[in-house]
Amino acid sequence: MKRRRPGLQGKWAHVVNSLQEIVPSYERASSRISIFEDRRMRLEAVSFAARRGGLVLDLGAGPGTMSRLVVSAGGEPVLLDASRIMLKASGFPNIVSAVFECLPFRDGVFDGAVAGFALRDAHDLLTALAELSRILKRGGRFGLCDLGKPDGPLRALGVAFYLRVVPSLVGLASAGRVGLRYGSLFDTYVLTLHNSELQSLLARCLGEASSHETQMGGAIVVRCVKSA
Repeated sequence: MKRRRPGLQGKWAHVVNSLQEIVPSYERASSRISIFEDRRMRLEAVSFAARRGGLVLDLGAGPGTMSRLVVSAGGEPVLLDASRIMLKASGFPNIVSAVFECLPFRDGVFDGAVAGFALRDAHDLLTALAELSRILKRGGRFGLCDLGKPDGPLRALGVAFYLRVVPSLVGLASAGRVGLRYGSLFDTYVLTLHNSELQSLLARCLGEASSHETQMGGAIVVRCVKSA
């Protein structure tokens, strides 16, 4: 049986459209869903990847949550997202509407890259990581924080139950009926790689990679250095 390529594939358009509808409540609801761990995780990823004066690509930038942290770290962010609505809400000048699988930049132009709760939304993760490797300088750093899928089946089931129920309820409380769109988080979780698989894939595509899990493995921070 042929192994499915990692990424959202046919679910991609559904997830992107759902995200566009929840822009006004995105940061508030996302923080609640992560049990207020999102800022700490974002800071860890940015602190690793962003250097003073460095050019940093923010993959799946959304309304600019990660990019504001990049600025605080002294970096110069370039925001990339498939959603023009999300990018417009960010207020940043350096914005690019594009998909992860076709990055419109020269080879080796970025000193670093970050992705906050976004990489799992790639249409085709293998192609997206090949593109990320291409645009990073040798020695460039990539900091990722995202939902995690624990390797242990019981913990994975527990996280799945949480994401099946809680995001929709939090979204409803934060934004009304449109907040039910946060239920798409469960769709992305079903299709995402297990934590050890994600780290191994990042190491294979970029080079050195290390990670740690929080929230029973339901959240993960990965640090990568491009080695070639």
